[in-house]
Amino acid sequence: MTHSLHRRGDFDNLKGDYVILAMLAAGKNDKHPDARQKLLRIAQIFKNHNPTNILTEKAWKISSVIQAAFTEIKDVKRVIQTLKKEDLGISIVVSGLLNEIEDVLKDIGLEMHTVHLSLGTFGKKELLPSDKILEITTMCGHHCVSPQSVEYYLDLIKKDKISIENAAEELAKPCVCGIFNTSRTINLLSELSKEERK
Repeated sequence: MTHSLHRRGDFDNLKGDYVILAMLAAGKNDKHPDARQKLLRIAQIFKNHNPTNILTEKAWKISSVIQAAFTEIKDVKRVIQTLKKEDLGISIVVSGLLNEIEDVLKDIGLEMHTVHLSLGTFGKKELLPSDKILEITTMCGHHCVSPQSVEYYLDLIKKDKISIENAAEELAKPCVCGIFNTSRTINLLSELSKEERK
C-alpha cells in the first residue's frame, strides 16, 4: 500500500512511526465465508498491541482493509509474531524504516515479499509547505490533513487555547483509515510551537 509510503521526516523521528495494514485480496480470499471474521481478528490483534491510532471499530465491519499506526517497534514485532502464529492467510503490509522492519522479520523467521521505496518529491517544491508541516500532513496518505489545519492548531497552541495533545487528536480525525500517528504528531507540534515562540 503506497499511501503510507511518503511519510516525511528524519531518521530519529521516523523511528517511532510504523503502519501495519491487513487487506483482503480481491478474488482470492475476500469471498471466503470466514474472511470477515479473520479480518476482525486481525483488527483485535492490532488493538491489543498499543496502537497510537487505528481504523475505527465501526469501520471494521465494512472495510476490506484494517490498519493501525504504532510508535514502538516492539509492539510491531508482537503484532507480527501473533499474526504469524495464527496464520490467518491475509496479506500484511508493514511500513517503517527498512532496516528496523528487516530486523524484526529476521528475528521472527519471516522474509520480505515486496519492498516499496519513495523516490521523493518532484516538481515545484517551492510551492510546498515547510518540511516540518509536511512531516505532519504526510502521515495521512490520502492527504485529508491539510497544512492549513496544522497552522490553525499551531496558532491555537500558541494562544494557549488548546493543548498539544488535543490538537494532535483533532488533526487525526479526518484520517479515517487510522494511520495518522498522534504520538509523533505531539512531538512535531511541540517542536513547531517552540520554533514559533522564538
